[in-house]
Amino acid sequence: MTTLIDKPMHPPKRFWQKITTIIANISFICAAIGVVITLIYIEEVSEVYKASLGAITFIFFAMGIVFKTMGDTSIPNLKPDQDQ
Repeated sequence: MTTLIDKPMHPPKRFWQKITTIIANISFICAAIGVVITLIYIEEVSEVYKASLGAITFIFFAMGIVFKTMGDTSIPNLKPDQDQ
């Protein structure tokens, strides 16, 4: 019989948490690329394209935050013990 003291404080990440962490990192990279592209072409494009690039960059950054939070959350095992 295990007690609460014997169980690890933070259970290992599950498969989908690892996947969401990877997606979060890709989203942050896409947001950084969006910032660089916006800065490179800021003088050459119209206001509509600047707004579109800014919106896409913001969306990727927001997605990165959400997926990073999902991937880093400590999710307990809620399955009942089979010993009982």
